[in-house]
Amino acid sequence: MVIPPPDIRPGRKPGQPAGPVLLFRLITRQLFGSRLRQNPAEFMLSAAQQYGDLVRYRVGNHTIFLLCHPQLIADFFGKDTPSHHRNLVMQRSRDVLGTGLLTSEEPLHMRQRRLAGPAFLRNRIAGYGDVIADKTLAQISKWQSGTVVEMHAQMMELALRIVSKCLFDLDEFDDLHAMESAVGSFMAFLPLAFLPFSRIVQASPLPSMRKLRKGQRYLDELIYRLIAERRADPTDRGDLLSMLLNATDDGSAGSAQSGEHTTATAQQGSGSTPGTVQTMSDQQLRDECVTVILAGHETTANALTFAVHLLAQHGDVQQRLHDEAVRVLGPTRAPTAADYPALSYSTQVFAETMRLYPPVWITGRLVAETYQIAGYTIPKGASLMAPQYAVHRDPRWWPDPDLFDPERFTEAAKATRPRNSYFPFGGGSRQCIAEGLAWMEGTLCLAIIARDWRLSPAPNTPAQPNLDPAISLRPKGGLSVRVDHR
Repeated sequence: MVIPPPDIRPGRKPGQPAGPVLLFRLITRQLFGSRLRQNPAEFMLSAAQQYGDLVRYRVGNHTIFLLCHPQLIADFFGKDTPSHHRNLVMQRSRDVLGTGLLTSEEPLHMRQRRLAGPAFLRNRIAGYGDVIADKTLAQISKWQSGTVVEMHAQMMELALRIVSKCLFDLDEFDDLHAMESAVGSFMAFLPLAFLPFSRIVQASPLPSMRKLRKGQRYLDELIYRLIAERRADPTDRGDLLSMLLNATDDGSAGSAQSGEHTTATAQQGSGSTPGTVQTMSDQQLRDECVTVILAGHETTANALTFAVHLLAQHGDVQQRLHDEAVRVLGPTRAPTAADYPALSYSTQVFAETMRLYPPVWITGRLVAETYQIAGYTIPKGASLMAPQYAVHRDPRWWPDPDLFDPERFTEAAKATRPRNSYFPFGGGSRQCIAEGLAWMEGTLCLAIIARDWRLSPAPNTPAQPNLDPAISLRPKGGLSVRVDHR
């Protein structure tokens, strides 16, 4: 496949690529008001359209580069990785999230990935198909035909119930709202990690920070209690925690496996010494569990919310998805993981939703050592951003990019595009470890909903949803849909 090379334009100053002057943008916003106001995702899309594939700008004294071409993104995920650290938000979130896969640096990250990897293999996640179906059917059974449902709250609850069952084998909580509140407080804190004084804010008596600390205590008590119970009775319950508890790593590539504990736990922050079998400490298990809860809950819920909204807006797509679900599943049968490959159009709908509204709308890194991109110096301490929201709407790869069209994801259509024109789960060594589970969850959930319910736009709901691009891309103020039982 021959693709056009990156469109890299010189900036106003020698040795710098093109980019906006944010002081000028601030002045124009004050003069012209809301017409020029953009959320961060829209700003990055317009910056790519106006300045090309390598964009430079400054926020205060911090330099940021946007990478908006598949070739540059391939290098970002590949050969340039040794020059990167985790981004500032992830670094400053370790006090809350710990050092799980989201926040850890090498060599700890690779060791943890080897240990956690078997929990997300295809044969393991196939067992979660029944969980996804059961929880989805239970959730939508609460809907009343002919009413308007706020879908974001519904999908957040559904995703939380699914991840709690898959991770901990928990069917019910002592207090579901406490779990929701704890997760919500974590997600509300993460944008504050951009601030240089985030630790001071975190320790403050602000109501939001008191809520964060309360949520942290709740999750810690729950997770450590479950870990202690499993240590006392290591029977494999078929959940992710069982796999993580039993995972071992001898330090060699591809060595992680599930088995009996054979030696003491590895020290955090270190790599594995070849020949020394290691397992996860309670602290590391807690950190990975928090990572799975946050990454596997918010992002999937947001994608499902946008998907249901788009189906309500596009009756032809909804009908085709309904027909496929009835053909594959029949009128009442609950799906299983074995049905997943046959639900190809449902997968296409989910894929196209994540093109338009990628839950992870931007992937960032901090430059650890100065290096070059296309002849331009990328200084140590700068931030590199690969914005999914902008690349997924680039007309070079996506004709009529604002159109919702699941046909873009037929096998034939996918073969016409460069690989890194679509990366909703990131890429390289940090590609989402639970991607396979997320695809199955999205596909099965949408098939069940479209089979059993007719979706239509709720009154006063805009066709183009208002967006809130924080740590993940979520609908601002929720999204409501009218539901009628089929």
